[in-house]
Amino acid sequence: MDMLGGWLWALVVIGGPVLLGIALFLFSANRRKMTRREVQASEQSARENWGKERVR
Repeated sequence: MDMLGGWLWALVVIGGPVLLGIALFLFSANRRKMTRREVQASEQSARENWGKERVR
């Protein structure tokens, strides 16, 4: 059981950042596909809505 726990932690420690990196890469790839006008509109709406989110 002890060895299984070690492998599980190794998978979590190594796999977590790898999955996060893949997600960030995919997000940035989607952002690169947007036109300059779409990027500007996205950034403007993000600035206008900053801090207005309601958390229950």
